[in-house]
Amino acid sequence: MLDRRTFLRATTAVPGFALITRSEAGEEPTGPFSNPTRTFDPKDLDAIPNWAFSLPFHHIPTIRPCRIATFEALQADKFIIHESDPVPIGEVFHGIASEWWNSPRIWKAFFGCDPAKVGLAAWQDKQRCFGTFAHHKTGRPLKNWGEFPVKCYKVPIREAAVKLRPDGAAEARVYTYGDLLPGPLFRHRIGQPAVVRFENQLETEVSIHLHGGHSPSHSDGFPSFYVLQNKARDYFYPHILPLRPEEADQAPCELPLRDGTRKPGYDPKLGRGGGPGHVPDMAEAQSTMWYHDHAMDATGYNVSKGLASMCLCFSEPELWLIANNILPNDGEKSCFDPEEQGPGCDEELEDPDRPGHYLRGKEPFHNPYDIPMVLQDKIIDRETGQIAFDTQGHNGYLGTTMFVNGVPWPTLTVENRKYRFRILDGSNARIFRLRFLAEEDYIRARDGGMTSDEYDRCSKEFLQIGKDTWLWSEPLPQTSVVLAMAKRVDLVFDFTERGCTPLFRKDGDEVVPLPAAKGKPGGRVFYLVNTMPQNDGRGPKANLEVPEDPRMQALPFETDAFKLTELNKPIPLLRFCVEGDPLPIEKEAEVAVGVPLIRPRRRIDDADVRVVREFVFHRGKGFWMVNKRFYDPTISNASPVLGSAEEWVLRNGGGGWWHPIHIHLEGHQIVAYLKDFAADALKDAENATTLKPLSEMTDVTHAIHRTELIANHDTQILGPNTAVRIRMRFRTWPGPFVFHCHNLEHEDMRMMFNFEPVPDETYEPPTRLDPLHHDPDAAPTARTHGNDLTMNGYDKDKNPDGRMGELPWELYPVPITPVERGGEFLIPPRKK
Repeated sequence: MLDRRTFLRATTAVPGFALITRSEAGEEPTGPFSNPTRTFDPKDLDAIPNWAFSLPFHHIPTIRPCRIATFEALQADKFIIHESDPVPIGEVFHGIASEWWNSPRIWKAFFGCDPAKVGLAAWQDKQRCFGTFAHHKTGRPLKNWGEFPVKCYKVPIREAAVKLRPDGAAEARVYTYGDLLPGPLFRHRIGQPAVVRFENQLETEVSIHLHGGHSPSHSDGFPSFYVLQNKARDYFYPHILPLRPEEADQAPCELPLRDGTRKPGYDPKLGRGGGPGHVPDMAEAQSTMWYHDHAMDATGYNVSKGLASMCLCFSEPELWLIANNILPNDGEKSCFDPEEQGPGCDEELEDPDRPGHYLRGKEPFHNPYDIPMVLQDKIIDRETGQIAFDTQGHNGYLGTTMFVNGVPWPTLTVENRKYRFRILDGSNARIFRLRFLAEEDYIRARDGGMTSDEYDRCSKEFLQIGKDTWLWSEPLPQTSVVLAMAKRVDLVFDFTERGCTPLFRKDGDEVVPLPAAKGKPGGRVFYLVNTMPQNDGRGPKANLEVPEDPRMQALPFETDAFKLTELNKPIPLLRFCVEGDPLPIEKEAEVAVGVPLIRPRRRIDDADVRVVREFVFHRGKGFWMVNKRFYDPTISNASPVLGSAEEWVLRNGGGGWWHPIHIHLEGHQIVAYLKDFAADALKDAENATTLKPLSEMTDVTHAIHRTELIANHDTQILGPNTAVRIRMRFRTWPGPFVFHCHNLEHEDMRMMFNFEPVPDETYEPPTRLDPLHHDPDAAPTARTHGNDLTMNGYDKDKNPDGRMGELPWELYPVPITPVERGGEFLIPPRKK
């Protein structure tokens, strides 16, 4: 099996560095991904096996805490998480975030926290300072920090043998979280902290990132904050809402009812924090997150082998929507956690066939009509049954076997009613355009093909209610959605074939109820399909008629003048079989066009923006760069001031590639999406590297629906020759974080930067460039070491017995590149 250093020796080569692979030295690399026995063949995408849809859909099991207790009870019991594990919380090799035990000094000015307090006193101080919000049912105030007991989990990371295809010769060796593929489903709640002890039993380093989480730096999955082999790290997830300056309380939104009356929505009554006028920001409440490996240089390798899964988070506004039958639900059980205040009876809750997991139907917030799905593609060598992965391929890993929750081409049996699907693109480089087709249309498209116009006419409509981590302010009717790597779509599909016909229409300022359409009986079949043409990691193809044309599709969305190209034969992903009579309309979830969901996030105005930064993502020196630099894990490329807002310009530096850019810690708002259409005509990538001023690019922001535009995002797709202006606030957590391309092969080959929120503009950490003073906006500065973010962190002089939050810095195989020696782009020219 490959460890990281062997992996690097085998795959990394940078001009000026002579690296010898093990095979060159006469020793063959080991592991099932070395020397892949099968490579990507586009023709295999269309070869759907005859056993497709014979396997049942896999519902991801929900992991159960190994202990649930208040901080006070944990402290009294010496922070033991389970009788089988004597190591206290924070005393594992890599420790726990320092914020578990105390408060950063900067929190005193912001929130009124006392940095001198530790342990239980500090915990209670943070409960006072981080404010309250209203319970979704009773309206009583709930503490933002630690209202509910701490849930403690223990997750081993280890190999398992899994049969990935029925026609595979053997079980595949895969990486798993807790022996599951994908890993176990977490169900969290805002106001309920969690400690997850990840134990690495693999022979390679790992790091775990909760994508969409607002988490301490120590727990965010920074690429070099490893969990080393046979070691463990306690990941602390407070599950708090970030705080915002207090404003006049908003009145609850009003919901139109079928009888023409209205009722008030969730009341955003807020308590006060300890700081001057700070309150929890309810618009930041997470809903659909996921977690995956984030180890430096090997993320794509590890994720392809299985290290990924989903995490659902429930806030009071979302629980209100469920409790009031706005979103699909199973009654009171969908708002109920049987272990909210402490452990329940094992015999009632535990799955006897899968210890450490809930019995399906007994998990917190049980809802059979809210189904998470992980979409992935892999290359499976049927002669060996193994995953084939080319460690020399850095454009982007594509597969030909389509998996949903770890099962190839499954079938999901559904009731005749509305369902909520939370769909993640968990692929390394695959971009989807998802559509729902009735069986007769699917068969017609597979047999004879379809045009984009035909797809638009026959695709079944659904309601999109969210994107990435957050719910939207209102549902938006769609017939398709583009889903890039790491992005999620939250949607409601009506299998009754009442469809998503609006239940209301606007008459001036009035919302008038419409007669309810009648559903059809069960026995029908639908397919979830992908119509996005993509044959390499560069992105979706623009010209299907000329395979040698390297140009990619211009934008990740359509405008009046631009339409996305689609496959004439759809690629199936999942089959739905509908059973039973339609759910009576009076019992059906009321989500529909015209029904508000949550209040939109407060916009960041021009006057709020403190700094504007520009980051260009491009190819250079044969690999991937940002602003002509390779990734250096030891520096901070940007140092935003905590509590401030900034505007970042994310630019695609040419070459025709698609880059989905993910920024850790904070969500962002779109200000403008810009496009240089003229550059698309250049087939010579070197000529495409001259970037136009933003003022000369075409503004296509109007093509993004306002509901999506005002929403929160955590990953932004950069199409070829595009730029997007985004704004975000930097709140709560000090320490380094990253932003990067989520094409995992691009990320591994250095298309990544660090940023570190700092207390104020006078903060000047020591730097190897200028130990006295310099501007981090002009050149990188030093960043905080991981040990300084760890409770009882290691210090060779002051605390040599401390916890190892991060290894000592070392010189990595990729050289540091000063700005003045950035070099030119080395993409080979192509014929015009």
